[in-house]
Amino acid sequence: MILPKNMKLSRLPSPWSYLKVSVVSPSPLDITDIEFKSAIVQSLQVHHGKVGALSHVDVLKITPPSRCPNGLFSCHVILRVSSRQKAEVWSAVTLISTLQGTRCSVNTVKESPVLISLLSQSSPSPGHHRYRHQPPVF
Repeated sequence: MILPKNMKLSRLPSPWSYLKVSVVSPSPLDITDIEFKSAIVQSLQVHHGKVGALSHVDVLKITPPSRCPNGLFSCHVILRVSSRQKAEVWSAVTLISTLQGTRCSVNTVKESPVLISLLSQSSPSPGHHRYRHQPPVF
């Protein structure tokens, strides 16, 4: 099918956004998707009330913890959130400071409307993440 030159196609916004977050802690955390989602919902309720706690969040993948050069442990979590509630979920996730009774820091590494862009194995060198935060203090 050939479209006329003056006709434009528009792309509807994606109903989902995907967040890749890093969880850094002084000891390795063996968190499950249910534990992490529960921490997110609790943070949403504390910081955004009952309405915030109703935000749609799916934990799609959690990588095993690995030791960082600074001696801390890090893992990555891929989340699927409603595009309309992305800001609330993003803020609630970054305000999580304890998992499994251990102090931790949760930072957003990347966000995208397309899941495949977060699943690539190549990652920028340390210090070149799109969203750079201060290192955690334990």
